[in-house]
Amino acid sequence: MLINKMKFMYNLTSQEQYIVNYILKNPSIVFDSTANELAKLTFTSSSTIVRLCKKLGTKGYPDFQLKLALEYKEEDQTKQASISYPNNSMVSGLEIIPEIYEQSFVETRKLINENSLGNIVEILAKAKRIDIYGVDLNYFVAQQASAKWNEVGVMAVAFNSANEHYLTNLTNSDTTVSFVISHTGRNKAMIEIAKKLVKNNMTVIAVTGSRDSLLAKICNETILTYMKDEHFKLSKIYRMMSSLFIFDVLYMSSLKNKPEE
Repeated sequence: MLINKMKFMYNLTSQEQYIVNYILKNPSIVFDSTANELAKLTFTSSSTIVRLCKKLGTKGYPDFQLKLALEYKEEDQTKQASISYPNNSMVSGLEIIPEIYEQSFVETRKLINENSLGNIVEILAKAKRIDIYGVDLNYFVAQQASAKWNEVGVMAVAFNSANEHYLTNLTNSDTTVSFVISHTGRNKAMIEIAKKLVKNNMTVIAVTGSRDSLLAKICNETILTYMKDEHFKLSKIYRMMSSLFIFDVLYMSSLKNKPEE
């Protein structure tokens, strides 16, 4: 998604980052401005605008305008269908939570690339051990996923930090798969863990909100989580349910590939 690319792309120049920040704050400006006009508003040049558009994966400024307009139209429709809050707190919870779960699952399903998912399932089929890294709520997700795999005889371990002794003495890197969870893809601890794992020739899979995040760039594979606006008060629930959904899909795939005893 173009909006996510702008939010999480890390290899931008200072001028490009300024343009991106300006667009995210004033998206409607793009729809009504030429590249020259936007360049004047951001104190840059039209060539810088066009270069940024291409770096973001579009063919040029007109293509960027069109793709951005389509994404904001889709986002507006999602907002119009967003959840309202009844006054009664008990009724509110009873009515809202199922809607949150459903929206999290539906939106996450839209983000999953089936080819990438197929690659990850194949990797898991050959794995003898699964390591899952996450902090805070993501560590809870890691624990839940590990428990499910352990129940069906697949060794899985949850970590909330790098185990230096384990990494140093690792002898089965070819049959170990590591998941690293960070919705923003910017968590410094998770990025450092991913770097260490890759350095140890591990297969590392990012569970994150953008393929353009630094975490995704480091890892071998990426599976996307649904990123509700971080300022939204229930965003943590959306993100947690999105991650749980992803690991449940992978868990079910493991069951399918596991021979019956």
